[in-house]
Amino acid sequence: MKTSTYFSVIILTLILLGFGTALAQENLAQEAYTIFQQSCLGCHGEHGAFTEDLIIDRAALIAGGTVVPRNPNASEFLKRLIEDTPEKPRMPWGQPALSVDALETIRRWIQAGAPDWEVQYDVNFITTDAMLDTIQAHLETLSAFDRPSARYFTLTHLYNAGESPEALNAYKVALSKLVNSLSWGFDVINPTPIDLQETIFYIDLR
Repeated sequence: MKTSTYFSVIILTLILLGFGTALAQENLAQEAYTIFQQSCLGCHGEHGAFTEDLIIDRAALIAGGTVVPRNPNASEFLKRLIEDTPEKPRMPWGQPALSVDALETIRRWIQAGAPDWEVQYDVNFITTDAMLDTIQAHLETLSAFDRPSARYFTLTHLYNAGESPEALNAYKVALSKLVNSLSWGFDVINPTPIDLQETIFYIDLR
């Protein structure tokens, strides 16, 4: 084997190994974040009720020393999920303890350096014309009697800006709470998405 070919094989091998390691870390980070979504973000997520105590943001966890990359035993975050004392009750507070598998996933995530779980979401940019065409098409499906009561709300600009599915879902919930708080009716009626990406919502003022 020629020297140049030999080095080419080595370089290709290193590239493939590096890619495999990066992919494994990304998958591990996503597994850990799924656990956070299920058990933690309701209180300590961006839109949670106890963000003043702790917010589950990777940069903030590391900067505050709550997570010590590559050192699970020194990470207060992991300790709070395991230990239960009167001064520091086990988290998630008032809920069943995380499973052994879930705790092991979080431990491995920290041991791997607490890789970032943020991913770039693919966005099929929605133009203003496309948004208006969607609204017009929906309006045309309504009867002449129903059209005057139709109103539309859009989150299209947030979707186009690359907001995460979690954030968009929080905005949807906020929109539902807003429009229902302005209603005198007893039934909760959620705004109806009318596009594939669920960024345009229809309500009937009645």
